[in-house]
This record gives sequence, structure tokens and C-alpha cells, in this order.
Amino acid sequence: MRCRILLLVAALVAAACATNPATGRRQLILMSEADEIQLGRQSDQEIRQQMGVYNNADLQRYVDRIGRRLVQSSYRPDLPWTFTVVDEPAINAFALPGGFIYLTRGILPFLRDESELAGVLGHEIGHVDGRHGVDAYSKQLLAGGGLAIGSIFVEEIGQFQGLAGAAFGLMFLRHGREAELEADQLGVRYAAAQGWDPSGVPGLLSTLARLDEASGSSRGVPNWALTHPPAADRVAKVQEAVAAVQASGAATNQAEFERLIDGVVVGDSREKGFVRGSDFLHPVLRIGLRFPSGWPVRNSNDQVTAQQSDAGDVGIVLRIVANPSSSVDQTARASMTRAGFREVSGRRTSINGLNAYVGTYEATVETTRIASRAAHVQVGDRTYLLAGLATANQFQRVDDAFDGTIGSFRELSRSEADRLQPDRLDFHVVRSGETWEALAKRADGRLRASTLAIMNGSDPATAPRVGARIRIVVGG
Repeated sequence: MRCRILLLVAALVAAACATNPATGRRQLILMSEADEIQLGRQSDQEIRQQMGVYNNADLQRYVDRIGRRLVQSSYRPDLPWTFTVVDEPAINAFALPGGFIYLTRGILPFLRDESELAGVLGHEIGHVDGRHGVDAYSKQLLAGGGLAIGSIFVEEIGQFQGLAGAAFGLMFLRHGREAELEADQLGVRYAAAQGWDPSGVPGLLSTLARLDEASGSSRGVPNWALTHPPAADRVAKVQEAVAAVQASGAATNQAEFERLIDGVVVGDSREKGFVRGSDFLHPVLRIGLRFPSGWPVRNSNDQVTAQQSDAGDVGIVLRIVANPSSSVDQTARASMTRAGFREVSGRRTSINGLNAYVGTYEATVETTRIASRAAHVQVGDRTYLLAGLATANQFQRVDDAFDGTIGSFRELSRSEADRLQPDRLDFHVVRSGETWEALAKRADGRLRASTLAIMNGSDPATAPRVGARIRIVVGG
């Protein structure tokens, strides 16, 4: 019987293998194109909800126009392609199965011109043409695995807000070197066929290679270095692809590209709130709090999380409670019960003048006991959940940190909220004596001098050239 089952599995695997016309490689594909599109469409809704779409209609139309030109040269032009700039500060781009392509706004200041934009979009189109995401998805399904992200902390956060859903599992997949080289080569081919300078692809990779050690923010979304193999390893191979293509033009359209990215938000946005050191300040919702010092903060469209860097199963989550009850204690009991927690103790209290309910809760995830110190706080017509989460054996060690963060929650005054403005990209003509360090300070210390130099395609050890028009970041 066991042999027959193994033979049946082998037969199914063989039937699922096909040669991909874009890459010439045989692949294991366990879903139809219709299923691929459905998976991508469903995940697209999650991505848009979690990350948000960057609020700049002209820039969105521009990126979409470039993407739609590129797919005319792709192997799957009839997919329901979409090209979206998401409201994330991380330096990244990614593709979901079925033709759903995303750029973070954080990558835009590091693209030199339109040819590099075409290169990064072409690279992501190449992943879809190569069915790399579907390939990885199929292999994980065959192995009996899922796409959820590892630690207990993330799984527990997922109970609150679905962070470990399929969309984020697909986004966090790291493609292998072979798949990345295929996407690089396809990106070169598509850009060249539509008249862009194909050297934009190696130019982009060179910039990303320099950013591997001087990367931008990765709150909410991983940066390029975490989801792609090292860019420096691929530059030489891409140069071979550039030399091999017959380019129909060598457009860079730098002036048009720079016109459209002028003023783009760099770092955090008002709509999602600002992380300033250990403080989280949301000028639209007019709330603020302080996370434990040294805990990296991730800020998504729907929630904010901080995770203790040396303990993968300890963290804090902040989010708005959906459909709160009339009283804060009723809301607390209902929301924690929905998340699978049992109340151990709790009491109504006041936190910096705000009506609140603070309790201790327990839950079990598979065989692991989780403890939580959670506060439900009323601000106007909204109720916020601020919950510290840890495995039961670590809870006592971090409970004081949880209490400190809960006690710091406050309402911002209107004048304080109005003063909080985002950093933005600007252009500047270099004057005599100016250095990268001095120019970086215009972002109030939130930008490294080395990162600013790389943004301008320069060596951080070399002073900016007097009279040159460069990109700078100015603080709000």
C-alpha cells in the first residue's frame, strides 16, 4: 500500500511539472492560473488593508503607466496586472502571484531615474512570469508546510489582527539565487524592449548592495536585503544580460521621475503615526505612548507592535478595538475572549485621565501557554487595546516593561499633534563647505549621512560636489 501511495504522489508531481516559457525551466506547479490569480487577488486586499496605499494619485498613475508598458513585453500580458505604491518606509518591492506588483514609497528616493524604476518593476514582473511565488508556494504545500511567519509572538499577534495571513507569508518568502537571477534578466529584457536604458537594472542593484549595511526603516515590511539574496552577487550576471539585449532606446527620463518624487514622504507618515526613538506618536488619532527602550517597533496600517530584540516570544501590540461595547470593561472582556484569552484578574482604572480597564490574561497556542497584560483605553469614541504578550515562563521578567508602556499611554493635545509633520524628499544645490553629515541633520537626526550619500549615488567618504543638485530629506 505504501509503495502505491508513493507511486501516486510521484505521478501527481510529474503531472504538475511544466516548462516555463519565460525561463525555460521545468517547475512544480500545484495550482492553475485561475487559482494563482485568485490567491493574488485575495492577498492584494490584505496587503492594501495592512500597508495602505500611498496617497499621491499622480505618482500612482505614473508607476502604473510604466508597469503596463513593461507587461507588453512579458510572457503573460493578459494577467490582471496592478502596480501599486504602498505607504511603507521600508526599501522594498515585491510581487504576489497573479500579477500584483508593489513598490514601497521608501524605495523611490533611492531610484536614480525612470530606467531604474522600469528595472525594478520589470524584475517583479519577471517573478510573476517565472511563477517564482507559485513555485515556492507549491513546494511548501507539498512539504505540508504553511506560509505563516514563525514565532509564537507573531502567531499571537495574528490572533489579534491576522498578521500571519497568506499575503504576508507570500511577501516574506525569500526567493533563491536562481529565481532572482531569472527575474533580473527578464527585467533587463522587458525594460530594453520598451525603450528604457537596460543599465538601470544593474544601477539599481549596485545601490541596493550599498544599502545592505545602511538600509532604511524596516518597520512593518522587511527591507530588500531581508527578502532578496545579496544584490552585489548579481551585478556581474546582470551586466552580461545588459550586453546581450538589443535595446530599442536608452531612455532614462530623469527629470520627469524627479518631478514626481519631489516631496515624497520619507520615513513615517501622519496617517500611520511616527516612531521617534521609543515613542509612538499618532497626530491623526492624537495618541502617544512609549515602548520599552531598545525594542524595535513595527508600524503597519492597522496596528503597531514592538518586540524585545533578544526574545522572539515577547512583544507588545497596539490596535483599535472593532465594535466596542458601551463600557470599557465589557469591551475588554469581549475582545480578549474573541482573541482566545481567559481573564485571570482585572480592574477599571484611569490612565493619564483616560477611562481604562487593565487585566491579566492567559491563553494556549498549540501547547504553549501565553500570558498577557492588556489595557483597553477609551479616547473619545474609540477604544484602544495595548497588550503585552509573553510565554508564561517569561511573563514575570517583562511584566514591569508592559506596565510601563501601558502607563505611558496618553492623549495628544491638538497643538502637539499639529506640530508633528513627516520628513519629505527635497532637492538642493550644494554650497561650499556643506557635508553629508550637515545635510543629513535637516531630517532632525532621523537619516544617516551615509544613507543620504547613497541616495545620491555618492561615496559617503567623499564630500558632495559644490553646485550639484542633490536629494536631501527635510524634517517636518
